Amino acid sequence: MTKDTNEDYRDDPDHDEDAIADTASRGADRDARSKLHKLIAIRRLAVRSIHLPFAAQLDLEDALDEALCGAVELRDAGLQQAIVPILNVSFSGKSSGAKHYVRKKLASLEAGPGTVPVVYTKVDTDGTVGSLAADILRGCGAKRPYSLSGEKRWDRARQTIRSKGVCLLILDEFQRTGRRPTISPVIAGKILDIVDEGDCACALLGKTEAEQVFASCADLENRLDAPVRMPSLNWLTDSVEFMEFADAFDQALVDADITDIKSGFGDEETAQLLLEASNGLIGQFSRIIETAVIAITREGQRIITRQDLSDAVDDWAVANRRIGYNPFSKNGDDESADQDTPGFASSKAVDDEGEH
Repeated sequence: MTKDTNEDYRDDPDHDEDAIADTASRGADRDARSKLHKLIAIRRLAVRSIHLPFAAQLDLEDALDEALCGAVELRDAGLQQAIVPILNVSFSGKSSGAKHYVRKKLASLEAGPGTVPVVYTKVDTDGTVGSLAADILRGCGAKRPYSLSGEKRWDRARQTIRSKGVCLLILDEFQRTGRRPTISPVIAGKILDIVDEGDCACALLGKTEAEQVFASCADLENRLDAPVRMPSLNWLTDSVEFMEFADAFDQALVDADITDIKSGFGDEETAQLLLEASNGLIGQFSRIIETAVIAITREGQRIITRQDLSDAVDDWAVANRRIGYNPFSKNGDDESADQDTPGFASSKAVDDEGEH
């Protein structure tokens, strides 16, 4: 029997046009959401890849470079190596500055086969001699860093430092070594052995709680170099530097094809509120801007407005208890008629468009 090719399926009681359309719509929605999620991931990466050194980070890089450059000479002379303490609160730019320095150095130094002149590693939360040895081995690219017992593992870490030609060892989150008060003096002594015997220079990054570890070993404390200060930025003393930084970050978003024009981050009023909202910490500033970028991406926008910045402060800084209020909301600022124009409705964002 020949099937009628002109059969109208709409007459079929099991045929549901609305259900078919709904299924197709859900599929399209899933595709759209998937594309949006990928775009957000790409833009998050782009924001986090922005590196604009400010004065304190340049001081950090100088201190690391001095320790690195002097390591070979001190080792050859049989003299103790440098120990550079770099301590401050979270989001002050310690880790990002150190990581950027390591990437830059490893890309530029002409290291021999199998050598790693600069090693960055993060201290494990265990805060033991064995875990620190594993951290160092992992940073050096050694296989099976957790093999062997604590002391033997430490001996292996020391041997690896020498065999890999490490000149500078950067230990981040160093305050974790003070987690166990009975162990921290032992760890401090182990670090002292590395520098006293000329293995390599060390930079100890972390929160100020790490000072307790230094205090537990007077010999280590006596050998510390001058600390690198990375204080929070203050509007009265650092306004010019921060406005330049914020403006450069604004331009970087345009260069990364995230926004079409600059949003006025570097304008005086905007910058002052952003500095206040971020507690003077570059890392917090970056997270606020990242939150705003994600929000405008979800909305399909390509410009960051005053309201977007205010919302980002609420969504990230206030919600995560970094600050107890929103500086953008003071004196009813959020209700102003110009809240939806970039850069606080200043003409700078428009004027700068021709520069891109």
